[in-house]
Formats: sequence, structure tokens, C-alpha cells
Amino acid sequence: MTRSLRKSLLLWLLLPAALALITFLPLAYHLVHQPAMEALDQALADASLALVPHLEIIDGEPRFVFPPAAEQVLRADRVDDIYYLILGPRERFIAGDAGLPHEPPDEQEIHGDRNSFDSHFRGHRVRVIAIHRTVSGEPFVFVTAETTRKRDQLKVDLAVALTLPLLFFAAATGLTIWFGVHHALLPVEGIRRALHNLEHRALQPLDAMVAPIEIRPLVTEFNQVLDRLEQAAEAQQRFVANAAHQLRTPLAGIRTQLELLQREPDAAEREVRIRQSVGAIERLGHLINQMLVLIAAEPGGRHESLASTVDLPELIRELSPEWIRLAEARGLDLGFELAPANVTGDRLLQGEMIANLVVNALNYTPAPGEVTIRCRSEAGHSIIEVEDSGPGIPPEARRQVFERFFRLPSASHPGSGLGLAIVREIAHGSGGEVEVQDTPGGRGALLRVTLPGCTAAD
Repeated sequence: MTRSLRKSLLLWLLLPAALALITFLPLAYHLVHQPAMEALDQALADASLALVPHLEIIDGEPRFVFPPAAEQVLRADRVDDIYYLILGPRERFIAGDAGLPHEPPDEQEIHGDRNSFDSHFRGHRVRVIAIHRTVSGEPFVFVTAETTRKRDQLKVDLAVALTLPLLFFAAATGLTIWFGVHHALLPVEGIRRALHNLEHRALQPLDAMVAPIEIRPLVTEFNQVLDRLEQAAEAQQRFVANAAHQLRTPLAGIRTQLELLQREPDAAEREVRIRQSVGAIERLGHLINQMLVLIAAEPGGRHESLASTVDLPELIRELSPEWIRLAEARGLDLGFELAPANVTGDRLLQGEMIANLVVNALNYTPAPGEVTIRCRSEAGHSIIEVEDSGPGIPPEARRQVFERFFRLPSASHPGSGLGLAIVREIAHGSGGEVEVQDTPGGRGALLRVTLPGCTAAD
């Protein structure tokens, strides 16, 4: 599923802002509307209280003395119609607008001696305030009411007054977030353009300092990948150049021998040149085989599904007959010290690694000499050692011997210079290391490969 960084940022920023606005609008409306309604109710209640002083008890009979001017002031309102009602004991009509509701329909807004409720009167919705007072020991109800046009208009005005600024604020917030995200992602777009302009012949690293702190590690890692690619490309170019040189020499020798063979009248000389040509072809085949093994040992050269648990003693015994014949032909003593050890890897490559170690030791050890092959498990690792009694490897050359096509100046036996390079590639590909160490006796060379160990069940 493709994810957009821009969409994710906008979602995580706009969604909480939208939820906050949606939550704030009804809250703000309630906080403003409620006090306004209470203020209108209080004004209506004050009008009811203003009726109380005008009620008198004369000779036991209630009289409501309300001058026309006062009634005109009470009913004066440019928006709503104002009504009032005064009831005596047993809901006896005293004055005002007969039939005006004076009790809440379901007792929903009773506050002591004051009732506030909504009702209908003369075909209009009205807000009613009824106040109970005792005058000369008799209970009376003073009721005032007004239509709800002013209240309804106030609701609309409040909704508009709150909604419009909030909508403007929401739009401003959305645009700010949008342009903020766009501006924040501009460096990413710059990196994309820089990557688009890269050419395979000129891989320039990106400038990590202009990248935001959050993606600077990514740019740094990318630059390191470019550096590794450049080093790999340079190594590949060196390998191709060296391989071309190494292949050109035996091919030229074979061609020369064949051309001389065509003109050679003597049968004995022809036999000699034929043997020389066969030897050159064998060396060429060995070189090509070594190059193919080296390519297979590089990352991605062999499929990971070929990995399995390799029993090192069994593998060494399987390959040993060829080494024994080579050692006997050269007058060398080949010994084995094999203890249980297992590794996880490609069996073919593991065999090539050990074979290159052993053949390299046999080639560089003069007769009479000794070559010993060891394997064992040690501290969770599998150790492979090949020790010889030859001239050894100088300390200053112990890193160079693992380079491709490198050969010691003192080497007398023909070779390709790829054997130990193959050993290093296979060891690194298996998560291990290879190193040259001093022998216990101080003579010859000891090459040790350390690989991650495993149990046979693995």
C-alpha cells in the first residue's frame, strides 16, 4: 500500500484541528447563549416583581392599581409582545391577560418560588416567568411572559457570530497547515531533483547539511551507499582490467605455441610445444574457474536458498583425496586435525574456500615440508586453520595477499593471485573473518578463518 508523507502529515494535523473546532463550536455557543437567556429571564422576572407593589388588600379584597402609563411601559418592546397575569388564592383572576399559562407543563423548571418555562399563548410561543408572593397573608402569583422572537433571533445571531469567525479560523488554519507542510517538504523535493539529476558515471553525494534534521541520517546513509557503490565499481573496473590482462597473457602464449607448432618439422619439438600449449590451456582454465568462483562468492552471486548446515570435517574428508595426491607429488606431508564443527552456508563455496587455503599452502611450501589442516568449534564459532612450513608471509604484506591478482614478489609457483581473495569473499559472505597469523614455531604461515558456528540440528 503506497503511503504519502504529505497526506499523512495533513491528516494528522488537519483532523485534530477539525475535531477541536467541531467540539469548540457547540461549547462556545452554550457558554454565550446560556448567560444571554438567563439575562432575558432575569429581566422578565424583574418585570414580574415590579407588579407586586401595585397589589393592595383593601377591606379583605385584593385590588391591583396599575396606571395605564406603567402598563404601557411594561408592555413596551419593539420585538416581542409582553403579557402579564395576577392570580389570587385558589387561582382567582385579579388582573392582566386571562388564560396566560402560569404553571410549567411538567414542572421542569421550578426554582423555589419562581417558575421559568416555555409555553404557548394566543398562537405564539412564549417564555413565562411566574413568581409566588404572599401579600397580607394571602398567596398570589405574578406572571409575566413574552414571545420568543427576540430569543430566536438571538440564537441565529449567536450562531452566525460564532460560526463565521470559526469558519475563517478553520480556513486560515487549513491553509497554514497546507502551506506549512508544503514548505517543510521542499527539501525532500530538492533531494528528489538531485537524485533525478544523478548519472551513473558521476554519482555525487547529496549535501546532508541542507537536509532537515529528521531526514539527515537518511541522506548520510544514502551517501555512504553511494560511496560503497563507487568503491565497488572501482574494484569491479580493476578486476575487469586485471582479468583482461591475466587472460591476454595465456591466450597470447597459446596462440604463439600453436603458430610455432604449425611450422615445426621436428616431431619431438612438436610434442614439447603441444605439452606447453596444454599446460597454458590448463592454467587458463584454472584462472577462468577462479574468476567464476570469485564472482559467485560476491554478494548476490549465489542464491540464499542454497545455504545449509555444512559438516566441516565431512567436507574436508570429501575433498582430501585430491590434496593428498598433490602433496605426494610435491613431497609434502599433509596432516589433518579435525574436530566436530558446523557452519551454515553454501556447501560448494565453503569447499572452494577450504580448497584455496590448502592448495595455496601446498603451492608455496617447498619439499620436504608440512601442511596441516584443522577445524574445531570454539566459543560459538567454527575455526578453520591451514598451517604450512613454507617461507611465510611478511607482516607488511598480510593485508595485500587478500587483494585480487596480488602475488608475493618471492612467489615461484605459477598462479592467478585470486586464491586468497576468494577465501576472503566467501568468509565475509558467511559473516566471518580470515587473517594471517604467526605459527607457533615461528616458521611458515597460519591462515585462520573464523565463521559463525551452528549445531547440526540447525
